[in-house]
Amino acid sequence: MNRHQMQNHCFYKRLSTLLFISSTLCFLLLSGCEIPGSTNQQASSTPSIPTPIPTSTISTTLKNQADTQLQTFQQWISLMQGYHADVTAYQQQYEGDQSALHNALTATSFQAVLSTLNTHVENIKIPALKAEAKTLQQKLAQQVASWGQNHTYYDSYNGTTYPLGFEYGPTGIGSWSQDDLNQAKTVADYQQAIENLQMYLTNFQAMTTNSTDQTPYNQVHQTDLQLLKHYNKLDGKAILVSLSEEAVRIYNQGQLITAFLATTGQPDLPTPPGIWWIESKVTHTTFKTNAPKDSPFWYPPTPINYAMQYHSNGYFLHDSWWRVDYGRGTNFPHADASGNTSSTRGSHGCVNISTDNAKWIYDFAQLYTAIIIY
Repeated sequence: MNRHQMQNHCFYKRLSTLLFISSTLCFLLLSGCEIPGSTNQQASSTPSIPTPIPTSTISTTLKNQADTQLQTFQQWISLMQGYHADVTAYQQQYEGDQSALHNALTATSFQAVLSTLNTHVENIKIPALKAEAKTLQQKLAQQVASWGQNHTYYDSYNGTTYPLGFEYGPTGIGSWSQDDLNQAKTVADYQQAIENLQMYLTNFQAMTTNSTDQTPYNQVHQTDLQLLKHYNKLDGKAILVSLSEEAVRIYNQGQLITAFLATTGQPDLPTPPGIWWIESKVTHTTFKTNAPKDSPFWYPPTPINYAMQYHSNGYFLHDSWWRVDYGRGTNFPHADASGNTSSTRGSHGCVNISTDNAKWIYDFAQLYTAIIIY
């Protein structure tokens, strides 16, 4: 082999070696790449890192709603405690709701707990109001019974002793308050029953206070002014009926205008105390009773000259032309100077006055004029 041939041989040999090395290197490089559709055993065995899931934040508004409802719930619980009712279950609910709200991590879970809290607040309202109403009812009954035991009226006409304040007792407004509670079903019903009981207690206190007032019936009484202020009636017309005095006093702008003696309801059919208003005015009408003729409360159809209804159950302030005597004791059995047997006892719950006085009030009073009876 000559020198030229040897050089060519060496060149091709080196070229073959380079090609081999290059192909080998390419193979090695390609084997480390992931080809679409191929399986890379080594890559599949490497654990993947999960993508974080964003959480919803609990808004300040939502937190404020929860704080307000927790405070409301606690106030209802405190109300029940104040009236000596069992609050164990409600206190447990409160603590559970408070804890669940604190531990809620998302707006969704927080809202769910808040919804439960709202339900608990609604569910406590009627039991709490019922406890309050029952306590007020018991308070009224106890005060009336105690007062009646120590303050009585001896009726020489029939030799009977009557407890005073009977208008607030079982035959009077006491039965009305029980009816309110028996018929109550909603929060509004119980709230109205409570408002009525507070009214009865206010007027009963005024009556007991006034019983020691020696002021003549036709002059200003401090209890009148206190009631006018309490019921915000100092700025208009108002008719006040004092059951213990059997008297009517008329006020305008807080000033006494005039006063009349009256006859109110007998012990079995007492005049209802409270604050009412003139609902209607009629002249020359006829009153008829719903009582059967064999009832002691029956009376024949009776013409009335001036009638002002102050309660829709059929209670009026009206003239009673068949009477002559008015004032203290005339609501109990007595001998009236008229000699009319219809005048020997008190009214059937209405406020009776003479015809002239009834006309005066009829002309003075307007629809919605307040009438406070105590």
